[in-house]
Amino acid sequence: MFLLIYFLKKIKGSKFDKYIRLITNYLSPYYYKFSKKIKFTKKSRFVFICYGGLGDYILSFPFLIKLSKKYKITIFLDTKFKGIETLLNERIEVKFYAKNYLLRELKNFKKENRNLILIQQSPILEFILFHFFLGMPPTIGFIYKQNQISFEGFLFEKKEINFENKLLKYKFLEENIEFICKKNKFVQHEKQNFNQLKSYRYSKIPDTPFFILSPTKDPNWSMGFLDTKVYANFIKNIFQTTNLTPVLVGSHLDQKIIEKILINLPSKYNPINLVGKTTIKDLTSLLKETEFVVANDNGVHHLSNFLNKKTLTLYTFSSYNTFNWHNKNSNYIFKPLYDCMPCVGKENGPFDNYPFKCPWNTRCKNTINEMDIINKLRKLRWIH
Repeated sequence: MFLLIYFLKKIKGSKFDKYIRLITNYLSPYYYKFSKKIKFTKKSRFVFICYGGLGDYILSFPFLIKLSKKYKITIFLDTKFKGIETLLNERIEVKFYAKNYLLRELKNFKKENRNLILIQQSPILEFILFHFFLGMPPTIGFIYKQNQISFEGFLFEKKEINFENKLLKYKFLEENIEFICKKNKFVQHEKQNFNQLKSYRYSKIPDTPFFILSPTKDPNWSMGFLDTKVYANFIKNIFQTTNLTPVLVGSHLDQKIIEKILINLPSKYNPINLVGKTTIKDLTSLLKETEFVVANDNGVHHLSNFLNKKTLTLYTFSSYNTFNWHNKNSNYIFKPLYDCMPCVGKENGPFDNYPFKCPWNTRCKNTINEMDIINKLRKLRWIH
C-alpha cells in the first residue's frame, strides 16, 4: 500500500493518472461480477471505509448512524482523524488505519469476519483494491458512478439518482439497504438506545462571545480559498461593528495562509489564532459554544453542519448543490461569475471530489468579498 500511495501521489493530476482511473473504471464492471453472492446471517456485517478528507467522513456519518440502529457495522477511519469517532455511537465498531498499511489491515479484518457486505462510497480506483483485500464481498453503493447505486452480489438492478446532493444520495442508499434487508427479513438490533456524545470542554474556549472563521482548504487543493485580503477586511469589519471575537481554526498545514491574512490586519485587531492548536475533539467543543461559523467548503463547514450550528459556507469552485446541508441553520454564498463555476462536485465518474488544476489562476477566489459576507450575516440577523 505504501508503494501504491507513493505512486498515486507522484502521478496525481497528470494525464497518466486520469487515463489509469478512466480505464479502471471502464473495466471495473467485469471485475465486480466476481463478487460473492449475498448471504444474510446473524454474523453478517456491513463495512464502510472512510477515504478522503474530513468533510467526506462527516457527510457519511448521518447515514452510518441510521444504519447502525438495526445492523452491525464496522467503519475504518484514518488515524489522522482520531477523535472524530466521538460523533458516532457505541454500536458502530471503529477500526483505525494508517494509510500506508490499510490493505494489510483489511486483509486481517477479512480473516476474522467472513460474512461481510461492503458499502462503497465512491467509484475511485482505490476501492477496487479495498474490495479485493476484503475477499471480494457483495458490494452496494456508488461502485461505478456517483449518480447510480449499484448492487454486486445482490439480485437487484442498478438505480439511477436524479439529484447531486451527497446527503440525499446517502439517504437514498440507506433506503435501498433497508428495502433489501426487509425483503430478506434481516434485522440485528431491535432496541435503539445510544450513548450521547461524550461531554468535553476545550480549555481555550473564549470567555466572551465569539465566532469561528475557517478560511482554509486542504493544501492538496489549489482552489477553495478567497483572496487573503478579503478575510482580513472581514475580520477588521467584525471588530469595528460587533462585540464578537473572531477565532481562526485550521490544521498546522494552514499556518502560511493564516500568516498572509494576519499580515493584512492592523496590529490593534487581534483574532484568536488556534490554527494547528486543536484536535478534532477540541474543535467539536469550540463549535458547540460558538455563535456561528463562517467557513470555506471544507471539513469545518461539514462538522459545524453535522452539529447543527449556524453555518455560513463560502462556495467558490465547488457545487453547493452537491456539498450543502439542509439544516435550517445551514446557509451559503455562491456567486458564479464565470462559466466554469462550479468545477468540482458534478463529476459522476472516477474523479469525484478530485483536486482540479485550474487553467485560469483560480479566478473564482475573487467572486466573494468581505461585504458579501457581512451583508449575508446581517440579513440572517447573526450580527447587527
